[in-house]
Amino acid sequence: MTTLAPSAPLAPLALLAPLRRQFLTFLVIVFALALAVAPAAQRGRRASASNHVVIITLDGFGGWALDDPYLPVPTLRMLAARGAVAKGMRSVNPTVTWPNHTSIVTGVGPAKHGVLFNGLLVRDPGVPPRIEPWRDKHEMVRAPTLYDVAHESGMTTAQVDWVAILNTPAITWEFAERPERPEAKPAIGLEMVKAGTIAQADLDSFATRNIIWRDEVWTKAAVHILREHRPNLLLFHLLALDSTQHRYGPRTPAAMTAMAHLDSQVARVVQAIEETGLMPRTTIFVLSDHGFKVVKRQILANAALMKAGLLKVEDG
Repeated sequence: MTTLAPSAPLAPLALLAPLRRQFLTFLVIVFALALAVAPAAQRGRRASASNHVVIITLDGFGGWALDDPYLPVPTLRMLAARGAVAKGMRSVNPTVTWPNHTSIVTGVGPAKHGVLFNGLLVRDPGVPPRIEPWRDKHEMVRAPTLYDVAHESGMTTAQVDWVAILNTPAITWEFAERPERPEAKPAIGLEMVKAGTIAQADLDSFATRNIIWRDEVWTKAAVHILREHRPNLLLFHLLALDSTQHRYGPRTPAAMTAMAHLDSQVARVVQAIEETGLMPRTTIFVLSDHGFKVVKRQILANAALMKAGLLKVEDG
């Protein structure tokens, strides 16, 4: 079973994301069924030889894109034709990357899972509040996740550039968003260095490299994990489109080029699944977390309040 979800022409912010509760429930059920098809004797610690789920998120990929016949995304169209496409989805509120991704793997909104920002809101005395992304998963996520359930069932799990997932024992293999940080599990990075996929110097300075290159390495990491470890669950997040649209805007040539490039990266993952012989036992979900909309005007509330004499600045 191959699933692509969703293409949604209903509104400018229609999303390629499974964030409506009904679909999230469906995703959890499908995940459970996909991994439970094997006979009971094959489950538990031998589950790695049975069924697999791969969840790929294309950050910022609006649902309108699949309705544009001139957008060159042949892999996504192939998956849609062979599988299923959900037509109308809603993001959660706030509709940013980490809350939406956490809803994808929990099936509940931010009010229940607790992730409201791209990190953890930290309030220290005497300084302004700040968002700290490098906090352990147990500090941020207050609801059970798909990878928690899989791990508790004795299945193997993996993540590449997923969010709100730092230092969880429920992930067997990982190549983190910041693999050079001391909290990141180093095993996959070291395996890739040994295989010549990435240089140790580039791994050590990973966050300083451009986002297109990082997406390329994350894709290589996902392919490496599939080929070498064959996890029952793989979570894989691609980020370059989001960065491109923040800088150049949606529906621009830069954004369309990034979408086409994403399609080629999804193709490499699909190819790895096919070449390892896992395709007959693999369910693929291709999702997004949010779309983009051009903003022509914005109201700066503090500036308006200052102009009206209702707010003043002291000591900077």
